[in-house]
Amino acid sequence: MTIIKIIAFVIFVISCVTIYHNTNAFEPIKRIIYILVGMAVMYVITTVICSVKTSGMIVENEAALKETVNVMKIIFIPINAMIGLSAIGNVLGKLKDKVIDIGKAKKRLIIILIVFIAILIFEANYIGNFITDLLG
Repeated sequence: MTIIKIIAFVIFVISCVTIYHNTNAFEPIKRIIYILVGMAVMYVITTVICSVKTSGMIVENEAALKETVNVMKIIFIPINAMIGLSAIGNVLGKLKDKVIDIGKAKKRLIIILIVFIAILIFEANYIGNFITDLLG
């Protein structure tokens, strides 16, 4: 379990660095706030996904289910953040630097949102199947 947590921490650090790099059009404090707020949003999204996929699940060991869900969260929160927040930060930075106009930025953000929702659907199915196969 310790190795998984170390891997999750490395993914978290890579995620933060990637997001920080992709928001280079903004001041450092705004970048850090963006990362913190974004991670909080990703925590909520990932928690909701895990809760929905495990609600009503009958397992022999409730503690194992809780630990498995926690591991899934610490792995998928930074992955979701790296995918979503990096792309959004990049578009916002280009908009701020006037590299793209508001219309193009809106189109890119809609595409990012659609792709992110598709990823979340895939992730939800993966989490549900993984927990069912592991503990079911």
